[in-house]
Amino acid sequence: MNEPYAANDGQDQQAVTRLLHAWNGGDASAAERLTELVYAQVRAIAGKHLRQFGGRMTLQPTELAHELFLRLMNADVAWQDRRHFYGVVSVAMRRILVDAARSRGAERRGGGEIHVTLSAADDAPGQHDEGEAFALEEALAALRELDARKCEVVELNYLLGLKREEIAEVIGVSVPTVDRELRFARAWLKQKLAA
Repeated sequence: MNEPYAANDGQDQQAVTRLLHAWNGGDASAAERLTELVYAQVRAIAGKHLRQFGGRMTLQPTELAHELFLRLMNADVAWQDRRHFYGVVSVAMRRILVDAARSRGAERRGGGEIHVTLSAADDAPGQHDEGEAFALEEALAALRELDARKCEVVELNYLLGLKREEIAEVIGVSVPTVDRELRFARAWLKQKLAA
């Protein structure tokens, strides 16, 4: 099974980057063509994010993908390339879900439970509160400020489901470097979340 971020081929990678640059240049039709090209991958990423919330969200992957595209169409982003696009997609989806959880929590006065995990293998719902979703979001933001590449490696691995070899190819480093970045990021996030 293909991972959501994994490219079908180099041609698709180049097409995404070309469309992003055209969109930056003011070509509104490029945004529509880009949406058609990446929709399946974005919807798969949405499903993964929803599973990480332990099935406690009422959104469906299609709804989350549509909300994301609505936000992206109104965002002022200087798109760089395919890697940048999927990084923005992942962060934006997580924010949409955190916002939805906050809204739901406010409506229920703190009720409802969601499960947020850093382990892609741990998709089973747990007994965690919404505070963990917010704590994870804050910890990832702090890691991004400390070391953007380590944060990107974590997001590509845990949130988008890329394997170590795929991450190395995407960001242009060796697999041992990815391993070191993941070990550091895991330890740092664990310490930050425990504090």
